[in-house]
Order: sequence, then structure tokens, then C-alpha cells
Amino acid sequence: MNKENNGPIINRGESESKKYLLLLVVGVMLAAGIGGFLFLQKNQPAEVQEIETEKHLPIVIKELPPSLTEDSKVGLTEQEEKPIEIKEEGTVDFFYQRALKKEGEKDYKGAVEDYTKTIELAKKYSAEMWNSLNNRGIIKAKQLKDYKGALVDFNKIIQIETNRSNGEINATRLESGYTNRAYVKKRKGDKEGACNDLYDAQALGVESSQAFIEKQIAKNCQ
Repeated sequence: MNKENNGPIINRGESESKKYLLLLVVGVMLAAGIGGFLFLQKNQPAEVQEIETEKHLPIVIKELPPSLTEDSKVGLTEQEEKPIEIKEEGTVDFFYQRALKKEGEKDYKGAVEDYTKTIELAKKYSAEMWNSLNNRGIIKAKQLKDYKGALVDFNKIIQIETNRSNGEINATRLESGYTNRAYVKKRKGDKEGACNDLYDAQALGVESSQAFIEKQIAKNCQ
């Protein structure tokens, strides 16, 4: 007599086979998933990778301005040591360059003579005219103690710049005229005149000279 079996019939051999099959399927799927992820990572657009990387980059060190680099320092040294080229004899350039050479050699009287010849030949608004008047005035004031002669040169600079026919004043040249004339006036004991010139120089607003002028005003005009 057969007994009725109301429970599930368990075949242990079949169950183990299904179990291994299931594990195999899961393993294949997991391997496929990892492979796909690695494939996507490998083929991710380069720009996206770079953006993500950039978030971790250190702050870039700014380059020094060209004026502070060693190369520029070498260049300046070479430029300063470059010998003065003497031009064709009898020309403005000839006398001007020779005046610079003599001044560098501390032949101040000889430099004044050549600056004077340059002034006689140079055009009124040229750089040679201004430099020669300015340099000659400085030599007269500082080396030769010829304050009267120095005043003549600085007065000439101021006259030329304030009477330009086109009205285009060169502020740097005019400022040097006022500042250097203030120095001479101070040496001559004219404190009020010196301070007036310093105020006129300051009003021109030449940025490179402002700190120096303000210092002189604070020292001499308070």
C-alpha cells in the first residue's frame, strides 16, 4: 500500500546541481558587471578626467615679472656696461655722447663744455636738448657749486616745456626742472621758492617721482 506524500519531494542531487548553477550565473553576471565598469572608465572622455583631476591640483605658483628674473638682470648689466658709441665728429650726437663719456670719467668741466655744444646744435624739444640742460645743471649744482649757472639751465627747461606751441607738455621733463630747481633754491637759502617748486612738481602727478617729492615736502616745507 502506497502512502500519500503530501510534502515536497526533495531530490538532494538535483538541489546541489541547481545551487551550483545559480552561483555560476551570479558569478558570470558579477564578472560582466565589473568588466563593463572598467570598460566605461577606460573609455571616459579625456576632458572629464582632466576636470576631475584639476580639482586636486595645487595652486599654480605665479611667475615673477620679467623685470625680476635673472635673465633681465644680466641684460641690464650688459646694457649698463656697453661702451658709449662716439658718433660722427661735429654733430649733436657726437658732442652729446662725448659729454656723457666725460661725465662718466668725472671730467665735469669737459662734460659741461660738450653739453653746451650739444645745446647749441640740438633741436628745441629734442631729448638731447633736455638731457643736456638737465645734466649740465646738475653738474653745475652738485660738482661745481655754480648755483647761478644751474638755475639758468633749470629755468630753461621749465620755459621750454611750459611754452610749447602745441600745448603737449612733457610732464616728466617739466617735473625734473621744478624738482632740480628746488634743490638749487634750497642750497641758496630760498626755502619758500624751493617749496613752491616742489608743490608745482607734485601737481604734475608723475607717478615715479611722487614718493620722492612727498618726502622732500615733508622734510623741508612743513
